[in-house]
Order: sequence, then structure tokens, then C-alpha cells
Amino acid sequence: MTVENTRIHADTEETGERISEEEKEQAAYALGELVRSPSAPDASIMPSCDVEAVRPVFELGWAMGVRHGNTGPALAGVPVDRGTVARAFVLLLSERLAGCLARDVHAAGPVVWQRVRYHGSLLRSRHGLYWIGAVHEYALACGATELRYDLYEIRAEHLVTVVSRVRRQSLTPLPEYRAGV
Repeated sequence: MTVENTRIHADTEETGERISEEEKEQAAYALGELVRSPSAPDASIMPSCDVEAVRPVFELGWAMGVRHGNTGPALAGVPVDRGTVARAFVLLLSERLAGCLARDVHAAGPVVWQRVRYHGSLLRSRHGLYWIGAVHEYALACGATELRYDLYEIRAEHLVTVVSRVRRQSLTPLPEYRAGV
């Protein structure tokens, strides 16, 4: 085809429909299943703000797959592995993180409602998995500050404080998050 035969239609009519409420509902359920923690069904492997950041793109992909018939039973009943889900979030959110101040995000410490492993030197009987329920900032004599963490268990829908004022080095953050009690 030569350039002379090329046609540009300036007034092309837009076709298509917005994503329906049903498609959004289906996508929300699917996204929720993807980020659900395998060890705690009411927890997530991603912070809720990150899940909300990817929701529009996930809904679009879901609707496109459904409308083009690409959600057939080829892999029905076979979940997407957690590593693939985590990589998708990391890739999508990397631009957002790049805009933050240059710092070691992991060293910054866990956030409220993140699951952690406590391995502090005191109270060895308390070592285990807990939720961060509070973060406190303390002023040090040299003018610097230090973060300390309160660790909680959830028993019968109630927060129970297990260890208070825990130092960062006594915690290992895990990729699980709750939306609250």
C-alpha cells in the first residue's frame, strides 16, 4: 500500500461501553482473591492503598478479557501463583516508589496493620507472628528520633496488646496487611 492510498477518518465514531457494575463487581472479587493472604483469610498480601492503586487497571483488564471471550475454562480453578501477583504489584507501583525520597523502603520499618515476626531478645516466650497496631516516634538525646512498635493479636474481634515499644531490629516485616479489626 502506498501513501497515496492512506485514508484518515477524522470523524470516526467511538464504539464501546463503559465497564458495567457487574464487571466491576466480578473484578473486585477476583482482585480480592488474588491479594488474599493464604495464612489469614481476612488479611491481604498487599496494603489496601496499593490494591486501590491497581484496581482501575485490573478492572480494565478484566472487562477486556470477559468481552473478548478470553476468560474461558483453559485454566479454570487454577489460581495465579502469589509470586506473579506480587511481581505485578511491584512493577506497577515501582514508578510511584521512584517518586519518593531515595531511601531504603524495607529499612523504614513496617506500617500499622502489617504482619510481622517478633524475634526480640527479651520475652522469648512472646516470639511469633503479630500485627503492628501502633507506631510511636521517640526523641533521642542527640536530636534524632527512633520508631517503636506495639504488637497485637486479634482475639474474638478484639485487639490484645502482646508487646509494646518494640525496636525495629526485633521485627521482620511480612507481606501481609489488614484493613483493620
